Amino acid sequence: MGLIERLRSFDARRNALLDEVEALEPETLTARPRAGKWTILEIVEHLVLAERVVFQGLPDPAQLKARKPRPEQRVRHFLVLFVLRTGIPVGVASPAMIPEGGRSLAELRRLWDENQAWLRGCAESLGPVRIREAVLKHPIAGPITLRQAVVMSRVHLERHIGQIRRLQRLLV
Repeated sequence: MGLIERLRSFDARRNALLDEVEALEPETLTARPRAGKWTILEIVEHLVLAERVVFQGLPDPAQLKARKPRPEQRVRHFLVLFVLRTGIPVGVASPAMIPEGGRSLAELRRLWDENQAWLRGCAESLGPVRIREAVLKHPIAGPITLRQAVVMSRVHLERHIGQIRRLQRLLV
């Protein structure tokens, strides 16, 4: 599957989650299951923030520099995907990915839409050759391509969709 198809698929899944969460009662969105655990709204905020960290704050695509991943970074990339896919509990990859709370779902949707618009624009701006370069940087995996970022975002999204669904069952 090409990058554009992956982006469309991710965007459809992301919007489906946002629509599902939007249908919940406001009290459900902000209910804390246990002390120290995230609310549904905070999980969504974490997903938005995590992308912003990997997307390096949404710079002008012309400012992105290609980096060559070292062998150990390539291994860490696969380890990050493995951890996300298997649900092994881990902390966040960067403190900047920790939700602060207090943002509305509408604001989070707007920010997430902005992330995705930037990513699509970045893919168009870089062109077919440069999109294969590792121009983004994950805090643990190191330099990654746009395609790797989309795959990682999708796996991350699926992990947290499961978390949101478990939380919904707890709160009913």
